[in-house]
Amino acid sequence: TYRELYFVGLILPDLLGRLPMVLYKKSYWFITPGHTPIGALIGAYLISFLFEENIRPIVFRNITIGAAFHLLLDLLQRHVTDAYFWFFPLSWRSFEIPLFWPDRSIDIIPYLLPAVVSFHLLRWMLRRKRARRQ
Repeated sequence: TYRELYFVGLILPDLLGRLPMVLYKKSYWFITPGHTPIGALIGAYLISFLFEENIRPIVFRNITIGAAFHLLLDLLQRHVTDAYFWFFPLSWRSFEIPLFWPDRSIDIIPYLLPAVVSFHLLRWMLRRKRARRQ
């Protein structure tokens, strides 16, 4: 349930850490932590308060999983300068596992799109088969 919140989590680190830089055309030290694990956790926690109390844990979990996936992919990117401060507020040092440049992630879209369509088609077919049995 509430699968849409995974997508909120997927964009949450960029909303917290990149959007302010785009809007204000300048990077401030207090904006950078928005794109860190602690920033994503705080953001997910605050967003969960927009929902009814009984579903807040589910909302928090789903947003956090989406944000974790986003940050994992960011960890695999290669950068010219320090980009992400993973251990903020304990450290302002950055590290990465440089597998690809950020702009190269666009290259996998032609492969991902058919994979996603295939996944949803298979899921639809399995649901239909289950419905016929009942």
